[in-house]
Amino acid sequence: MRKFIVSDLHGNGDVYDSIMAYLDHRSQSEKVLLYINGDLIDRGLDGYRMLMDVKDRMEHPGNLEIHYLGGNRELMMYQALLERESGKNVDPWCNWMINGGWRVAYQIEDQDNSEELFESFKHFLGELKIYHVFEETIKGKPMVLVHAQVPKRVSKNQNMKISDNHIEVEKAVWTRKHEDYSGILGVAAPLTHTRRIGLPGYFAIVGHTPVLHPQGFSFDAEENSIDIDGNCSMYAQGEFQLNQVPLVEVKNDSIDLILFNHDNEIPCGYHYDGDLSPMTEELLEEHRSHLNHQYDHQAEAYQKELLYQLEL
Repeated sequence: MRKFIVSDLHGNGDVYDSIMAYLDHRSQSEKVLLYINGDLIDRGLDGYRMLMDVKDRMEHPGNLEIHYLGGNRELMMYQALLERESGKNVDPWCNWMINGGWRVAYQIEDQDNSEELFESFKHFLGELKIYHVFEETIKGKPMVLVHAQVPKRVSKNQNMKISDNHIEVEKAVWTRKHEDYSGILGVAAPLTHTRRIGLPGYFAIVGHTPVLHPQGFSFDAEENSIDIDGNCSMYAQGEFQLNQVPLVEVKNDSIDLILFNHDNEIPCGYHYDGDLSPMTEELLEEHRSHLNHQYDHQAEAYQKELLYQLEL
């Protein structure tokens, strides 16, 4: 069985399709677990389609099994749907719309069964867990996956979920080290007292904060954490040079970082076991053998559509 993590795809359908096709191919011969670390939706063009696909895959599991953790985007959508029946001028709905949720909302509203879909998504998102503790370790520290900040107390029961809708959920999905969030439910509010990302005794795998260089991931030795937000949100806003999205494979005492781009390519990869080293060309070729080349060249069309949307 192989375990993979991806984070912050933000509605980027081309790289999502490429990664899912890669994992579907792998799952033909072995069990594959994929952990989606929040922010699947918003900003990009295809959030609604991706959300529908993940929901369907989770409801009809196969040899590729998906575990979907909530991020700030999922929390915003959930809070918006809770208040939707009260009218669209309420703060949670407006907060989600102005932060990029309008495209998903409008695509749902275009469906004949839109009311049923809104209700279904509310229940689906509410059940998303906030963090996951792996059995695997790095340098003796258990790996814990969370969108933004490891909660103060973690357990293997992992019983915190989006529908708890309290301040610890807000901190777990909103916190940035230099731009701290928590507090007002439904609205991100800056505070000054919560600057922690990781938790002593754990190796934290987080997303949420875009890594503003082409590598697509970064380490924080102080927090004992890795940020794997590969900039899909920035790509969706026209920053096309930020074009490497990490797919993380969790192993015993190490992780591999397989870098996908929006052209359905794996340009490079890295191995981390406390030290970072480039992936061998032989191993890269083995990963590349699982790519589905029907997705080649779609990035140019995606970029043209994004630029058209940005001009509107």
